[in-house]
Amino acid sequence: MPLDHRDTGRGRRSVVVAGLIAFILQVALGPQIALFGGRINFMAAFACAVALQGEAGPAVIAGFISGLCYDLTAAVPVGLMTLVLTIGSFVLASMSAGMGGGLSARSFQLLAITVVLECVIYGLALVIMGIEGSLLTGLLVHGVVTGVLSSAVGALFVLGLGGGSSTGRGFSARGKGTRYKSIR
Repeated sequence: MPLDHRDTGRGRRSVVVAGLIAFILQVALGPQIALFGGRINFMAAFACAVALQGEAGPAVIAGFISGLCYDLTAAVPVGLMTLVLTIGSFVLASMSAGMGGGLSARSFQLLAITVVLECVIYGLALVIMGIEGSLLTGLLVHGVVTGVLSSAVGALFVLGLGGGSSTGRGFSARGKGTRYKSIR
């Protein structure tokens, strides 16, 4: 059994702090800031930033909790954003498993595509459920505009989480952990 020492407490703390910041911003600023009718979805941006770390388990948990927080603080059907963010976080974590988690052009592309798709699917679901009256408003305002605004915030969350920087890798064979290799 190999000896593997990882300081996972620091990574978990930064995710929890970023999640609390996202929640506070979602409640305080989310309804107040509108550009072309779209509003920033801080919870979707946070969930995708966690998913870019490449681990499916924490990504799904972050997606579920973020979606539930969004659903419980907005006048929307409970469970819809939870479902969308949980599936989207799993898919994004699966696609970005070998990327390292830092902010690069490729990771920002994946983040932007995922957030926009999540928002478009959410807007389409609102139209299908009869909550949003116009298909154009549902797809363009709830989908594209909200997705673009949320993508910019998602990039800030990725930078704040600081995952995947090559300076912390040391000599580890896996890219995570201490600088000492284990005996196998």
